[in-house]
Amino acid sequence: MNIAPIQNIDAAREYIANFSCPEGFSVFAWRQLQQTALAVWHAYLSGSHYRGSLHFCRPEFYRMLQQPDGRPIVQGVGIRGYMAA
Repeated sequence: MNIAPIQNIDAAREYIANFSCPEGFSVFAWRQLQQTALAVWHAYLSGSHYRGSLHFCRPEFYRMLQQPDGRPIVQGVGIRGYMAA
């Protein structure tokens, strides 16, 4: 199956919105993670480096930072806690 890569911010926004808030997780915190993921996508799509820190532990957050085919948009070594997720 060929999955089209995300190539613009609107597609990234839609992709991120498809991730459901995990049961028992704060809706506010979830929205913050989604906003951070969108900022990372924006940097990726514009060819710039995301300057914020990515210190999260939710596995869903790391999946938001992948193309639909599973290719990461941020190298795992750049994310603290990545291996623990």
